[in-house]
Amino acid sequence: MSLVELMLASGLLLGSSAASLGVWNRVSTTLLENRVELEQLESLEAEVQALEARLRDPHQDPLGQPLSCEEQLQRLVARLENQPPQSGVVRTLETPAGVDVLLIHLQAGDQERRRLYSPAAFGGCGGDPAGLPAEDPAQAEDPAQALAKGGGNGAL
Repeated sequence: MSLVELMLASGLLLGSSAASLGVWNRVSTTLLENRVELEQLESLEAEVQALEARLRDPHQDPLGQPLSCEEQLQRLVARLENQPPQSGVVRTLETPAGVDVLLIHLQAGDQERRRLYSPAAFGGCGGDPAGLPAEDPAQAEDPAQALAKGGGNGAL
């Protein structure tokens, strides 16, 4: 083997080795980025699960009386502010004026989740249903008396 052939072979070997190392470097960098992103997603999902469990708590005060939507939101905001989020997760709470809802924004790195919570959606608001007139008990008719008068369709 001549010196020229030896130099050419070593140049090809060096070039292919450098290219292989570049490919391996890119693959390992991508895997590391994906691992970090997956950890961020896992911490976000853990926080979302914990948050949803807190949102489903009973909507009553300690005496068992139903709370209004506004009172529920105030208690929920106070409870969430006292409990720190999962590590690596930034939680922002926002209550728009004039509406009984809570906007919860969770962020971990580049990943984010948003939840809109309304106590009325869970049926937890106490008091009379909004906009519906209260039924007068004196006007309520016994179903048995209505059937005796010939009311109803006879189907059970």
